[in-house]
Amino acid sequence: MNSPQPGRYGGAPTNATMSSYPNQQQQPGGGYHGGGPSYNQQQQLMSPHPEEYQENENSMTIDEMRILHRTALAEAEAKRTELRLVLASRYRELVGSSDEVIHMRERAEELNDLVVALPELVEKVAKSAEAIEDASSAAAVSGDDSRKLFSDESQTGAENEDGKNSPQDRDDFTTASGSNSLAAVRGEISRLPRDIHRCLDENNVHGAAAALIALFDIIASRSKYFPLATALSSGKNNIGIPTKNNNATPNNPPLLETQMKMVYLHVQTLPTRTVKLSRRALLQSAAKPGVGAHATAAALSALDLLDIDRRRQKKLLSSSSPVPSSSAAVSTSSSSTESSRATKLIDLYYDSKAQLLNKLLNRLTLPASVSAADATSVTNAAEVILSKIVLILQYDVILHPYQIFVLRKFPVNDNGGSGDDSHGGEGGVINEIMSTLPHFDADLLKSKASRFLAAHLPLIRTKVKSVLMIIAGTTASKLGQIRQTLYDKTDGVECMTALDNTGVCTWDEAVSGMVDIRVVSHGTTFATALDSNKGSIGENRGGGGGGMNGQSNTAGATATAATRRFSLWGALFSNTFSSLVHSLLTSSFHSVHVRVVSTLRTSLARAPPFESMLPHEAHRNALRIATDLDASLRRVSDDAHELLVHAEEREESERRLRQSLYVQTCEIMGRLLNELRRMLTDGKRGSLVRAKSDEEKEDATKVLIVGRLCHLLKFRLKSLPTLLDPKSSPAVLAAGLGGGKSSGMITLMELSSSFDLADDDDDGLISFDEAMEAMESAFSGTHFHGAQMVRDTLLLSDSSAAGVGEASSGVSNHASRSFASNTHKSAPQSVTLSELALLSARGLRHDASGPESALGTVQSSLDDIVHRCFREWARAALSPPLTSFATTLQEQIGVASRVSDMEWKRLNGLIDKEDDALLKEISQSKGDASKLKQSQAIVGEVSPHVVSYLLAVAGVLNRSVCPADSLPPVPSLEYAEALGISSSNNKEMPNMMVTIRGSLLGEALTSMSQSLRQEMTSSSDEEDDDDDHNILKKCSPSSLVQLVMDVKFINRCFFDRNQHGFLLASDSVDDSRAIMDSLTERLSISVSNALRDGSPVNSAISERH
Repeated sequence: MNSPQPGRYGGAPTNATMSSYPNQQQQPGGGYHGGGPSYNQQQQLMSPHPEEYQENENSMTIDEMRILHRTALAEAEAKRTELRLVLASRYRELVGSSDEVIHMRERAEELNDLVVALPELVEKVAKSAEAIEDASSAAAVSGDDSRKLFSDESQTGAENEDGKNSPQDRDDFTTASGSNSLAAVRGEISRLPRDIHRCLDENNVHGAAAALIALFDIIASRSKYFPLATALSSGKNNIGIPTKNNNATPNNPPLLETQMKMVYLHVQTLPTRTVKLSRRALLQSAAKPGVGAHATAAALSALDLLDIDRRRQKKLLSSSSPVPSSSAAVSTSSSSTESSRATKLIDLYYDSKAQLLNKLLNRLTLPASVSAADATSVTNAAEVILSKIVLILQYDVILHPYQIFVLRKFPVNDNGGSGDDSHGGEGGVINEIMSTLPHFDADLLKSKASRFLAAHLPLIRTKVKSVLMIIAGTTASKLGQIRQTLYDKTDGVECMTALDNTGVCTWDEAVSGMVDIRVVSHGTTFATALDSNKGSIGENRGGGGGGMNGQSNTAGATATAATRRFSLWGALFSNTFSSLVHSLLTSSFHSVHVRVVSTLRTSLARAPPFESMLPHEAHRNALRIATDLDASLRRVSDDAHELLVHAEEREESERRLRQSLYVQTCEIMGRLLNELRRMLTDGKRGSLVRAKSDEEKEDATKVLIVGRLCHLLKFRLKSLPTLLDPKSSPAVLAAGLGGGKSSGMITLMELSSSFDLADDDDDGLISFDEAMEAMESAFSGTHFHGAQMVRDTLLLSDSSAAGVGEASSGVSNHASRSFASNTHKSAPQSVTLSELALLSARGLRHDASGPESALGTVQSSLDDIVHRCFREWARAALSPPLTSFATTLQEQIGVASRVSDMEWKRLNGLIDKEDDALLKEISQSKGDASKLKQSQAIVGEVSPHVVSYLLAVAGVLNRSVCPADSLPPVPSLEYAEALGISSSNNKEMPNMMVTIRGSLLGEALTSMSQSLRQEMTSSSDEEDDDDDHNILKKCSPSSLVQLVMDVKFINRCFFDRNQHGFLLASDSVDDSRAIMDSLTERLSISVSNALRDGSPVNSAISERH
């Protein structure tokens, strides 16, 4: 590697310099020539900022150039030093890598030598094994000769002086039979570890444990210096040579001692490993492929065989009573030991299954909120875990324990083979395993399994419900899929077939032998198909139905337990899904209500001022809220119907669901109507405090938006006819189930009677406390708690979420209930009869159709709110022009009562030349003072303030409507009738244009009539006369004619030429018309008295009009 040569100024070119000029070539003598940079370019390259020095190169001094040169040299030297360090480090790394390569080569050669020598070592081992086998065979053949040889030697050896070679002191191996020879013992000690490892590799823990016990029996029979072998040995000596007493051990040759020691050191950890594998097998589901009852029984057998404490206790028992007094004592001791073994194994087994269930339940914990993207993966994981829990309860808790502990036979493989002895190998495997296990008490096993189920079923049910609630918050279709899967795995046909086809016993036999219904059903009701048909979702809430029968059902669970069939679906999921559907509907409808109200309040808060509000924006916002509400109701209904997935309970589930949807829809509409009316009440209450202020405009904005929304809700809630189907009402469904017409429910007339008693001022409103008392009075004598029902439906009760549990208890405490619920922050101040009729839908019998049906009640309530909203909005919208009208009218009446007729004409422009007309009239009236009074009045135009007010009404109408308001609200009358809207005389439904125009016309008529009556019938303060017409007597004839013309013009506009009518033919319109007719009559009389003949005046007024 060549280092870069120094440049023409002695410095090495930097990397930046070299890369900046790829075409330049470095000369051998140093420096750059030819295509290299010039002097100025080199100055730029050496400088950190070449462009700066390029600009100032002509102004540099000698000192500055020297400093620049020294800087360049220093940088070049630094680059050379850095390059040297880099090269040195790379060289050291290269040398180190070379050493490692050499070391790896040496290790590779050593490994190669070992691999090459391995065949030779294997051959030596094979020859040694053959030699041992040959010696064993030779010893077996020449056994008699050996004994003779040893006998001769004993005779000759007796003559020895020291006696050390006597036959009693010789090796006992030489006197053993062929099967117990030294070679056989060594062969077994050599074979058994291989069998143990083979069994462990195959997860055959029973085979490994049996081989360990056989190995430890041989070692313990040959030596007492191996404590683990002594502790785990069974005491049998099938291979070892029998000794003279139990404490003596044979003399082992050194080779055998070494072999036993090596084998013992090798296998001393295998019992612990086998026990761990056995416990691990128990901590797995037996329904898992490859496990099954065979693996469970093998694991139990291995744990029992390798139980050191049990063997130590057995040996202590045998040593403490070496000579039993009688056979009965031996039998009692043996039975107690076997019973303790059986109890310990059962406890160990169910403790393992409890750990397995707790592990799965902990894995079943889901996050509090699941996003839509993770919903599929989360629900799939939950479905898998729930399926595993069901399989554990079926196989590990009920079926396999019954086969192993009671029947003592089980299928050896997963194909459902029989465990009968006639099957040869399978029967032998079963007998081999079961022979090592004690006998189990069937009653003790049944009690243990029942208590296990009673302890874990409520935990599983609670956990499942919480998880399903989270899943249901994301997608109800997935919840329906989980329900179908769980039903198929519990009570499905294929599941029952698989449980019955085990080849050993049926599922019903296992349930009857393992489950005590009285213990398991403590606090839980297992419903059969008949029992489930008697329940109702709508009756399980708060103070609703179900509370009446809850206590009797709980008490009767024990009495009828023996006749009931245990079902995992009924124990875990049936009631869970039923209450889950109810909880889902409650939370879903509540969220819909909250979302609608919050959206409406946000729209009201962001609404522009009253004068700046655009009608199309108000229509768009109200339409969006109404459409979203209808879509939300339909979505809740669709999601709920997706839970009806299996045909076995479809009819009953659909009946419950339709009833719950009916009740919940009534309740949400009652809450929504109450909330909308409260908005208007709050606005009215605020306007009373802030009268004549700018806040009234905000109230006008509020009532306009709320009115538009309620008008759209009447026609846009297409889902209401389905949700409020009369056939889905609780009364109809209860009657269909044989509950009769009464069934503990009341009629709307009974509720109305209690309401009327509480309504003291007859305004159609009662306070919340009065409503609680009225509800309690109306529902007295029934199993419904009226006050608690309203609290729950208005979501004011703290126990509303636990309504099902409260209802199931069946205990009512009227004395502890307080009606002072105003302390609740969200409690309404007042309620109406229609709202109570909707809020108490659980216990109220609505009519099938008409205004007293649920749908008719909703529509009538919406009508009332619409009329009220637009009436108040019209009053607020027409308030400024009405003030101007009233002021001008008051001034007009005042002037007319104070000036002469001539002055009135002059002020109103009814004469052309004032002076000539005045002189002419004076001259004509000389000598006759009454001629001036009886002169002919002149009919002018309608008063400007009247026209101005009517134009203001038209202007408000134009500003408050948009093209969409002129569209028909419904496509047909049939559509309106389906929505519960009654049309009178087959007329078209009034659209928003008609509604707004009618409300403005009604308010204009009422306000103008009231103002005219107030001004024309008021007495003057100076007069004491009680005559109401004295103010008109003071007016001049022309002013009276003007008033007549104005009043008749108003009558003609509102009654003769009004082709659209008013918003509602109410008493206020009739009163206004009566006032206008009365004023017209009075003014006509006054004009007739003031003039000689009033008929020309009437004709002139008609022509003017």
